Amino acid sequence: MSELCAICGERVGERVCPALGGKRICSVCCGKNRLKTLHCPPDCPYLLAAERNLRERRARELSKGWALLVSYLRQAGKGHLLPYLEVLREALARGLHELDATDTEVAAALDYCARKLSPIELLERPPSPLGKALEEAFLPLVRSGKLDGEVVREAMRTLAEFVEHFSRGDDERRFVRGLLGLYPPPPKEKPGLILRPGSPP
Repeated sequence: MSELCAICGERVGERVCPALGGKRICSVCCGKNRLKTLHCPPDCPYLLAAERNLRERRARELSKGWALLVSYLRQAGKGHLLPYLEVLREALARGLHELDATDTEVAAALDYCARKLSPIELLERPPSPLGKALEEAFLPLVRSGKLDGEVVREAMRTLAEFVEHFSRGDDERRFVRGLLGLYPPPPKEKPGLILRPGSPP
């Protein structure tokens, strides 16, 4: 006889739940309680699969929203921002693979950097780790003249507004998930078969 779900007691428990010490739960209760009433470990295969599926869905939504933004900017005569927005988007994705952030925190980090590029020196609160990473990536390029500071500022503000607009709804990481779905992490390097002198076997 099949074991019933440890949560609802009604459906068959087809999933072994690491958060419940290996008790069996149904897929409905798994999805409904995941990270809410269940303290799922980060390596739970069901949690990882659900996050991967959600990122793929958010990536499709983000692609549609991005296409609308591109069309709007071109019609508004602001097509010059597009290469900067692409660079910002890729830089954000790299940062978000290392630093956890919500959409609100992403928009705040972009606003912070836009203010740091202002010709008027403002007193600022210490930045978030993401804001600091963006500042370290872009300020030196602007100060050395490799990037146009005014255009970068405008691109950062535009992207911050886009993030705020896109993130409406009940998912506080809608933009972040979409971006990470579009820019998956680079594959981890596997150790090579060639041993160099002095390297451990």
